Amino acid sequence: MNRQTVSKQTVAKQTTRVMVVEDAPSYSELLILTLTMEPYIKVVYSATSGEEALKAFAQAKPDLVLLDFRLPGIDGLTTAKRMKAQRPDVKVALVTAYSEEVLARIAKEEADVMAVIPKSSFSLQRVRELLGWETQG
Repeated sequence: MNRQTVSKQTVAKQTTRVMVVEDAPSYSELLILTLTMEPYIKVVYSATSGEEALKAFAQAKPDLVLLDFRLPGIDGLTTAKRMKAQRPDVKVALVTAYSEEVLARIAKEEADVMAVIPKSSFSLQRVRELLGWETQG
């Protein structure tokens, strides 16, 4: 009765390399713990500042960067711009406690950020949607 068929158009999951950039240790741990629940995600680097993330970016080779907006030193938006300048194909999502519509618009226009995710609603489901593995329905 509950038979499901898998469409051949389903996106094939390949291991996705993720960099987490978050200055709050407890939230960083929560992000990493959540991400490790997905077998196709590998956290390749965790940074606590934009400067640290930029230094490690080329060597870590992430496919997706989850980037806090408010960081010490270089903020998340500037960090995103610099990452996208180095690698336009990298997916970047800002994760922030400040869920402002204006921030989302600016982030998308100025830094080609694919999404702004409020920290209060971060989930593995949301990451899967960003990667195109599942769609909102």
